[in-house]
Amino acid sequence: MRKSILNPRIKVGLVIQGGTLRSIFTSGVLDAFIATKFYPFKYIIGVSGGAMCMAYYLSKQYGSTYNIMHNLATSSDFISLKNIFNEQGMINLDYLDKYAKEEYPLDLRKINRTLLNTHVETVTTSLKDGKPKYLVTNKENIYQHIKASGTLPFFTKGQQVIDGHPLMDGGLSDPIPVKRAIDMGCSELVVIRTLPKDYREEWSYFGKIGSYWHRNNEDLKHIFENESQIYNDVADYLDLPNHPVKIHQVAPEKQLETTSYSTNKKRLDADYRNGLQMGLNMVQSLKRNKISWFNQ
Repeated sequence: MRKSILNPRIKVGLVIQGGTLRSIFTSGVLDAFIATKFYPFKYIIGVSGGAMCMAYYLSKQYGSTYNIMHNLATSSDFISLKNIFNEQGMINLDYLDKYAKEEYPLDLRKINRTLLNTHVETVTTSLKDGKPKYLVTNKENIYQHIKASGTLPFFTKGQQVIDGHPLMDGGLSDPIPVKRAIDMGCSELVVIRTLPKDYREEWSYFGKIGSYWHRNNEDLKHIFENESQIYNDVADYLDLPNHPVKIHQVAPEKQLETTSYSTNKKRLDADYRNGLQMGLNMVQSLKRNKISWFNQ
């Protein structure tokens, strides 16, 4: 199989939505990309659980995110409802960080080689004003950025502070950062989603809890109150018939069997296989349609 060839006149970007454990679908899509040596992207941006999937795609480590999610799904050291309002939080990101580094350490040399031709960002949300903060990610800070992008107040342990900025989950302020990718100069995008294209959020229990939790900070209260609308606005944007750039989407056709905090391994496996097949379908479709920047 010949290597993919990128047309230098076209800046192709990859946008990766989060979804906590729903990101098992994303890990399948990206494993398909790894298996087919599909690396045409000059810009990649990941959010929340999608940031971890992004990291192992950059390091070309097939199956790592699947193994991490599959192995930790039933671990009370990682996820426990009884800890939701204590210091540990329902999801223990410290344990995830330790487990990943010990059992599936990122190949930082491969990441460094990938970054020679690719600009990578991780989305976080400022705990000061609720605005998205885009972090330039490299091999030195990638673990820290993954952790920051997945930190949720009262759901995960503690907060992440980078360069003096307290940060939390990027999915709150920019859940599918297509506009950021366009602003960064991309003229064509592949977007990986963990919810169906027609999904719209009517209300969010997380938003209700978050707005009360941050009732003394108007900026943060506002972002939690409008969490559903923020998501729906970008979903509507992706539905528009005319965009300034060409957008190829990979999204489940129906709601995934896995929930954000699922502990059912059979459901995780089904959604991973779904993502793997849809990722292969995307690569084959691009090849079949003779997309200008993709040749094999």
